[in-house]
Amino acid sequence: MSKRIGLRHLRHFLTMSEHLSMTRAAEALNTVQPALSRSLRELEAQLDTPLFHRTPQGLVLTPAGEDLLQHIEGPLAQIREGLRRVKGLPEKASIRISMAPAISRVLGVRVLKEFSEKFPHVDVLVEARLYSDAAKQVREGSLDFAVGRLLQPDDLGGLSFEHLFGEPILFCARHTHPLASKKNVSIQEINSYQMVTPIRHTIIWVEIEKYLFRHGLTHFDRSLETSSYEMARTYLRATDAIGCMPRSIVLPELTSGEFAMLDIPVDEMTGAVGLTFRATGRLSSHARAMFDLFRDHARQVYS
Repeated sequence: MSKRIGLRHLRHFLTMSEHLSMTRAAEALNTVQPALSRSLRELEAQLDTPLFHRTPQGLVLTPAGEDLLQHIEGPLAQIREGLRRVKGLPEKASIRISMAPAISRVLGVRVLKEFSEKFPHVDVLVEARLYSDAAKQVREGSLDFAVGRLLQPDDLGGLSFEHLFGEPILFCARHTHPLASKKNVSIQEINSYQMVTPIRHTIIWVEIEKYLFRHGLTHFDRSLETSSYEMARTYLRATDAIGCMPRSIVLPELTSGEFAMLDIPVDEMTGAVGLTFRATGRLSSHARAMFDLFRDHARQVYS
């Protein structure tokens, strides 16, 4: 990096990226607009590329600007946090996110653990709600972002989605279940047992219904629907019921051998899981840092 590019330039660029307005960015930085414009010109000159398009509606990041933002936002948040801690003035900030239950058990815990270690003075509020409701809160600005399955196109108005991994919905049961060691289990054999599933009218159920339809069924003969995955896992341990749920919900039990994945193809029920965020506007630096941690840990857990 050129010696003429300093933290001042990057801090100004980050604030402009968050506000997408030179006037509002200057107010946030307690400076004047000409000084901010001069800082941006210096940074663009050193990088030999424009970082923003100037439009009547405000600033729009160029592809080069998007790339720079992705690489500096998390590290700058850590630098600011470190400086404040050394000065004895830790930043009191907060972020609000929503995680689908399938995310919170494995990936979410890993992300929150590392984030709390890096930013101990940032409060985090994690909401668990129907993903369609979470998307509405993201759109309205009361949540920074949400992590879960890809919504239907009609529900994505004003939102963007970044794919993290593909998550199958699978059939599972306790390891001593009569079908646990059987090869080539059929849907008819599975349907002879009670099924434990998520509640209807969720994103997951859309995929389950399509799967049933392709296999000549309109519904399971006996089902137990629940929004509590903790209760679902406990019930599977105590009965011969079969679970039909996202892999992440039972990943620890599958890994330990307590549960078994039944031998029936489920590739048709694989859905995209990722980050849902506002298509316009920018994440705060701390929200962006957590956003990046979800990317990193998703590659580690699901690659």
